[in-house]
Amino acid sequence: MFRRSFIMLSGVAALASTPPLAALAATPKDQLVVAITMSSMRGLDPHEINQLESAEVVANLYERLIVLPADKIAEPQPGLAESWTISPDGKTFTFKIRQGVKFHSGNALTAKDVEWSLRRLVKLGLAPSTDLRQWGFSADNVEKLIRATDDNTLVLETPEVWNANLILFSLASFSTSVLDSKFLADKDKGGDMGREFLQTADAGSGPYALRSWRANELLIAEAFKGYWQGEPKMRRVLLRHIPESAAQRLQIDNGDVDVAARLSSTDLGALEAGGKVDIQKTPGFGYYYLALNQKDEILSKPKVREAFRYLIDYDGLSATVMKYYGIKQQTIIPPGLPGAIDKNPYKLDIEKAKQLLAEAGYPNGFTKVYYATPVTPEYEVAQSLQANAAKAGIKLDLQGGDHIGKFRNRDFELFSARSGERLPDPHAILQSYATNANNTDEAKLTGLNAWRTAWDVPKEIQDMVTAAAHETDQSKRAELYAKINEAYLAASPALVTSFQRTDAKAVRKEVNGYLGHSTWLTRWDTVTKAQ
Repeated sequence: MFRRSFIMLSGVAALASTPPLAALAATPKDQLVVAITMSSMRGLDPHEINQLESAEVVANLYERLIVLPADKIAEPQPGLAESWTISPDGKTFTFKIRQGVKFHSGNALTAKDVEWSLRRLVKLGLAPSTDLRQWGFSADNVEKLIRATDDNTLVLETPEVWNANLILFSLASFSTSVLDSKFLADKDKGGDMGREFLQTADAGSGPYALRSWRANELLIAEAFKGYWQGEPKMRRVLLRHIPESAAQRLQIDNGDVDVAARLSSTDLGALEAGGKVDIQKTPGFGYYYLALNQKDEILSKPKVREAFRYLIDYDGLSATVMKYYGIKQQTIIPPGLPGAIDKNPYKLDIEKAKQLLAEAGYPNGFTKVYYATPVTPEYEVAQSLQANAAKAGIKLDLQGGDHIGKFRNRDFELFSARSGERLPDPHAILQSYATNANNTDEAKLTGLNAWRTAWDVPKEIQDMVTAAAHETDQSKRAELYAKINEAYLAASPALVTSFQRTDAKAVRKEVNGYLGHSTWLTRWDTVTKAQ
């Protein structure tokens, strides 16, 4: 606690005596400077956040039982758990907790901290808690099912048998980060278990400790000298809030920042041509999608849903605004995962769309309100769809803005955005896109995209999704997922997928070891700079 206070005070003094960051000619050799957009960063509590930018910070302030390397994303590796065993019935996971790990406070990390952290995640019940709640953990049973039997052993029991990888993948997510329970003991306010404190502070054991954060301005993290894997080469990491793509492009081109994380395709193309940076395109487990509200009499017609498939300019967008941000894909399971198929049967075809609309009873088209996120590349994709729909007789009243709340409450007609899942397994995506156990408004299954669209997913598909998640035989799972993939495509779903999400970043060539991570856990302690 005293060390943390000293760091904060010394950090303020150092900033006061340092020239403004914008005035630096080049970034120091022992510091990493990243340009990001902080507008979506609401806090830094790993059991609350659900944004890519915050997740990257948390990935470096905290650690987890399991590690999924960026280049071997589906192969669980030891993290805070140096080893683990699984009972013959597949329901009990026993983890041996690594000894000698220290929190930033100086406290020793033990199995008791892991127990408290995982229980806290479930009890808070916020969005990230889905990573454990979906396997049957609840506030009522978590104290019985997750327990430390001694300082070095954690036992986790699942109420049902699931494929073991699903549990291990969940324990590698930023949501299951391990917190310093002793340090947080006196930070509780009204039973929040330190939630208010952790909005702007950290209680982790990761390679970096939070030094300061000024919302929508600057975040500074310092290398943790007591880190169990050794002190990182970059002694300081600075995240700068630069929301404009043109400004990010200028600063990385000039060498004022090392990484730029929110650039337009135009600016990415110009930087790539300039030769000073490498462009990383990290495939994610999510999609750019168009949601059609099935409570709408017109949009609920299968042939109308199918018509929208022919109004997306897949190839044209691939060569322009989606060049760096998406990979054309119309099926629901990303390449490289069990059950993936190489199949994109749709293309832009205005006449085919007109034919389907006529067969559905709307030869003259119709008018609908269309909500889209006003950021690159989502809005450009929406504008393209609007123009193509007009040619088929559909007038879309395109409205930009933050309409995610309306989508979550089913209060929309058409909505488009992008999704991102954190588990490198088909179930993570299918749970949201292809399950909807209760389609009533009262169910409030707001975490599921299928429920948000009021799509009553065919029971055959939902049953297969559940069966595949429970299946312990990997080859049988792959067969099931391939069947689900085909069935989903044939169902003319209310969620029209067009591009697999990729996260594009520009990285200066002298920076080594900064690797985009498909589950948002990009690490800073692997970074070095060419001298």
